[in-house]
Amino acid sequence: MNFILIRRTLRDYFPLAVGATVLLFVFAVLFVFATNSIPLEEGRQWLKLEWVRRLVNAMVGGDLAEALTPTGVSSFIFTHPLTWVLVVGFVFTISTGVLSAEMDRGTMDLLATLPVSRATLYSSVSVVVLILGVPLMIAPWLGVWVGARIVGVIHLAQMGRLAVVAVNLYAAYILISGLSICLSAVFERRTSALIACFVIVFYSAVLNLLVAFWPAAQKIAFTGFFYYFAPLRVVLNSTFPAGDISVLCCAGLLFWLTGLVCFCRRDIHVT
Repeated sequence: MNFILIRRTLRDYFPLAVGATVLLFVFAVLFVFATNSIPLEEGRQWLKLEWVRRLVNAMVGGDLAEALTPTGVSSFIFTHPLTWVLVVGFVFTISTGVLSAEMDRGTMDLLATLPVSRATLYSSVSVVVLILGVPLMIAPWLGVWVGARIVGVIHLAQMGRLAVVAVNLYAAYILISGLSICLSAVFERRTSALIACFVIVFYSAVLNLLVAFWPAAQKIAFTGFFYYFAPLRVVLNSTFPAGDISVLCCAGLLFWLTGLVCFCRRDIHVT
C-alpha cells in the first residue's frame, strides 16, 4: 500500500462519505420517530394483507408479524430502499471513480508514472473504500440509538442485536465493494463499469422479491447476496450470523482478487 495514494483518495472522497453518513444517520433517527408514532396494532392490520406481508418479509429476511416490536421494526432501516440507494450509490461512485474513471478521463497515464506498482495502486484505493464504509455502516445503528434514547423504546441489549445487523451490513458492503472495484479494474469506461455493477445488484434485489412471490425461485436464491443478509433473522435468533458474514466476505475477496489479477495483467489504453 502507498500512504500518499491513500491520503489523496481519502481527501477526494471524504466530503461524499460525510454527506452519505449524515443522511443515513438523519434518516434512521426520523424512521424511529415515524414508526413510534404508528400504533403496532395498525401495523399488524397492514401485515394481514398477504402481498404486503410477503414484500416486507422479503426485505427484512423474516416474518415481521412474529417480531412486530421496536427492535424488529428498527431492523427494517438496514434494508430500507433509501439505505441501499445511499450505500450502493456511495460504493459505486468511489469504486469506479478510483480506477475506471482515471482511464476514462485519460489521467491514468499520469497516475501510472508514480513509483508504485499496479498492485500497490489497486490495494491503496481498495483500503480507502473499506475505511470510508465503516462510518457509513455505523450511521444507521447510531441513528436508531439516538432516536430510541429520545423516544425511549429500545433497551441496550436490543441495540446489541442491531449492532450485529450493522456488522452483517458491512459484510454485504465488502461484497459490493469487491465486485465494483473488480469491474472498475476490468472496464476502461466508467459508464460500462457502473452499468455492470448495477445489473448485478439489480439481479440480487429482483431475485429477493421473486423468492417471496414465486417459490420456484428459492432454488437459486443463494446466488443473490440478499440471501445472506437478513436483519430480522439476526434479531429473532439473537445469534451471530458467522456463516452469512463469511460467505459475503469471501465472495468480496474473490471478486477483489479477480480484479487485482486483471488490473495487473491488462493493457491500459488512455485517451
